[in-house]
Amino acid sequence: MTEGEKWIRLLRAYGPVPDDLAQEAEQVDYLADRLGLRRLSFPHPAWQDLLDCFPLETGEFKTVVLTGTAGDGKTTLCYQLAEKLMGAIPKRKESSTGFQTFEVMTQVGMRRLTMIYDLTGWRRRESGILSPENVKMLEEASAHVYGTGGHSYVLAVNDGQLLETIRSLPTSCTAELKALGEALVNLHASGLKEAESLPLLRLINLSRTPSDLLMQLCLDGILSRSEWKCLEDEKDNPLFGEKSPIRTNFEMLGSPAVRHRLITLARIADATGHHLPLRSILILLSNALLGHPDASDKVFRPDASAKKILGQDTRHKAAIHLNLFGFNLGKAQRSQRDVYRFLSMLHVGEETTNDLDELIIFGSRDEELQKEHAELIANDPFNQRNPALDGLILRYIRGEITDGKESAEFLSELIHERRRIFFCASEDQLKHYKLWSVTVFHHAGDFEEHILHPIREGHSPAKLHIRHLAGGLNRVWTGLLLDENAHEIYLATGLDLSTSPVSDLLLEEISIAANPPGFDIIPDGAFPKVIIRANGRSFSFDLTLSRYEFLMRIAAGAMPSCFSRETYEDFLSLKQCCLRDLQIRPNSEVLLRLDVTATGQVHKEHIHLSE
Repeated sequence: MTEGEKWIRLLRAYGPVPDDLAQEAEQVDYLADRLGLRRLSFPHPAWQDLLDCFPLETGEFKTVVLTGTAGDGKTTLCYQLAEKLMGAIPKRKESSTGFQTFEVMTQVGMRRLTMIYDLTGWRRRESGILSPENVKMLEEASAHVYGTGGHSYVLAVNDGQLLETIRSLPTSCTAELKALGEALVNLHASGLKEAESLPLLRLINLSRTPSDLLMQLCLDGILSRSEWKCLEDEKDNPLFGEKSPIRTNFEMLGSPAVRHRLITLARIADATGHHLPLRSILILLSNALLGHPDASDKVFRPDASAKKILGQDTRHKAAIHLNLFGFNLGKAQRSQRDVYRFLSMLHVGEETTNDLDELIIFGSRDEELQKEHAELIANDPFNQRNPALDGLILRYIRGEITDGKESAEFLSELIHERRRIFFCASEDQLKHYKLWSVTVFHHAGDFEEHILHPIREGHSPAKLHIRHLAGGLNRVWTGLLLDENAHEIYLATGLDLSTSPVSDLLLEEISIAANPPGFDIIPDGAFPKVIIRANGRSFSFDLTLSRYEFLMRIAAGAMPSCFSRETYEDFLSLKQCCLRDLQIRPNSEVLLRLDVTATGQVHKEHIHLSE
């Protein structure tokens, strides 16, 4: 293989192919060494946090529990730590038991460190209880944490398996190990790394690393590789020639529009509760570059079949807006990957918008639309657009699409065209044409710009956007179409004091402008958090993208159950929790009935029960 072909072979191993064992840290080094290349690497955001637990100056090593979802990079961090402390990468055959013990020289003497690379694969259970050998090692770790003996450990474990391992401890284990298990559960649940009473313990949860930061690191780690010089040095090779989708997809992936869109989607993934681990992001980007529906395993490999496919110009079949959603793969392959399930959930391109569809279909024929059509639709320097679409549009305009098969083809290509425009449009075009409307989350761009961004910068969202949210909350909690630019939160109920669709009996009126604000948005981990204050108490809930979208839609007049019945019922449940936590109860003597006047103003009618 040429140097360029070796690079494609390594990059392919990170993709959604059957031999993706190369995704495992234990295998990828072997492949890279065999090809004479460096594996994909970059400084992990949690690296310094892990390294700080093992200061060679003082020798005060901590015991670290490294947790996260599968593919977050736990094993790789363990090997990097071992290499840093020992000066050489540990031999994989020596870690076949799942753990290794090292003697580390510090400035105050020798220290012992045991690494369990994968707690799930290492543990052995008998009738649901951990084996005595497992328990003995964990007791050593707990003794180190509580300062009564043992030595430091690094335990890498997936989130769910951590709790399962703690539950499988025998009743006969030491009190220190039981206490350690309880401490880890509390730290994990509260999102903390350390407890003040346990200075020798640190929990590092890689799932709390922002997905958008990981996306940036992966993009830089792939696009900055020197091996891409093959696009210039090996132009005679069809893999890297002018008609190769690998070339155009590489250029597209590095463009400001696509890069910014991917980072935004990664940020939205966290906001919807879909953390994207490193492995998923690398699968996404590798497939975006190398995917092709006609290739072996649907992903290019450096062989004769690829060169045969590349003999024709089929760049549009492997366009980046198709590969990013896994359309080169089968449905079964896509369904196996969390990242494609997340992207599918967004329904990018599947939502119709009159303005954009008019521009796509009639833009080249209408003099008033031709300029915008040329800037947004016809602008396709990398040949990502399906050349057959124009013919389908012409047949549609003439009314010649009559059978179901051709109609389905036209609608499918229209969806792909919306998807292409969504990814290729500049930020100004995205806002001007309201392109987030082609996704199921019409307000996702506003959520990122007006809520996530200011909180990330350490600021509160602007009062205007907080009042819009309050307007949506008022509508779902009262069932009345109140002002969308609210200044108060109305906590109301129905005559049966239940979650009736229309709750017009006012229990409490909370001012947004109070000090502290009665309704506010504050940062809290992965999600912004809505907080409501009254009677010296507070109630809060995570403001996910789904909840934000729901509130914004109904504030603008949509029926509460039209976007998501599940989200509607979620808010009704939140209302009951809010009334309970704030201890808000009806007045036994006077009821306040809410009504909306013809001008949209709130009218309050006093009903005296004693009269």
